[in-house]
Amino acid sequence: MSTHTALIVGATGLVGKHLLDHMLTKTYYSKIKILSRRTFEIGDPRAEVIVLPDFAEMNSISEQLHAEDYYCVLGTTIKLAGSKENFKKVDLEYPLMLAEIAQKSPEFRQYLVVTAAGSNADSPLFYNQVKGQLEEGLKQLHLRGLKIFRPSLLLGERRDFRLAEEFAKAVSKIFSFFMVGLRGRLWSINALDVAKAMHIVASEGKEGTRVYSSNDMFKIVNTQGL
Repeated sequence: MSTHTALIVGATGLVGKHLLDHMLTKTYYSKIKILSRRTFEIGDPRAEVIVLPDFAEMNSISEQLHAEDYYCVLGTTIKLAGSKENFKKVDLEYPLMLAEIAQKSPEFRQYLVVTAAGSNADSPLFYNQVKGQLEEGLKQLHLRGLKIFRPSLLLGERRDFRLAEEFAKAVSKIFSFFMVGLRGRLWSINALDVAKAMHIVASEGKEGTRVYSSNDMFKIVNTQGL
């Protein structure tokens, strides 16, 4: 039995749900901590839910969050967040706060985070701009291991229905099937494939910073699939 430990933040989201479910089917981690705003049941003794209603208070329980591999799959929309300010808290401030906590953990090995295709701190698009700011902030921490996953449009069942996004997904599926697009890049990727790719990359345990596109993740899952 492996003795590796992991922490997931965002385990109830689209990628996070798949990530947790996938981890629980494997034996790589002997301990999986889940930081959540609310409690929920997991029928596996390896899993521990740490409830923290306000993620801004992460530093107050930093020792409880010690792990080797940190998975940050937090993400929201301005509509759900209620404002750009609240959006930045979830998609920028909390991930950076978690990375700083991870860096201080004596067990820390790597930080794996989901951003987005098109992440760019100088982007005129607010969403891409915030994701780019997150990537730059993480790189400035000089983490021992930093793995950035930049999915294109994510496919999967969400709790909140988004009409425009559903239309884009339908179109994207057609083009992605034929690998049509700028430089043949995937227009969309299944959230499950993102989760699997993150787990595969983490299990390699390599140091340094690496950025993975949807195409990279697709290849990882289809050549090294677990």
